[in-house]
Amino acid sequence: MATSPRNLNNTYVPPTAPYLKPIIICGVIMALSTRREVISAGSPLYDYLLSRSTTAIQAATWIQNGLFYILFGAHVIETAMFTRRLEKHGVSAMSGAWCKWMGTCFVGGKICFEHFDRVVGKRA
Repeated sequence: MATSPRNLNNTYVPPTAPYLKPIIICGVIMALSTRREVISAGSPLYDYLLSRSTTAIQAATWIQNGLFYILFGAHVIETAMFTRRLEKHGVSAMSGAWCKWMGTCFVGGKICFEHFDRVVGKRA
């Protein structure tokens, strides 16, 4: 007999393995995509790799901009979609647990959805 999904009653369950590592990696990539200094003169990446070619600098700029817009855009959309899941499982909007879940979703994206499904007992 199937069990119904769990009501969280305004609680937050932080991600653990195997979900924590990908969320951290995604957060680091998001943070690095916002900093132009990562590919500017004086950075190790520039000094050892990019300074050799103007094409490499252009490609790195294009990649960094693409990562920024794709990651932040996708995660904003996923976070907006995630609000409905929180509401369905008893997490009130603007509560402390809601803010933590939303922050985790913004940084982790799809991985947070998988973590949340495991927490509420939803099967794929």
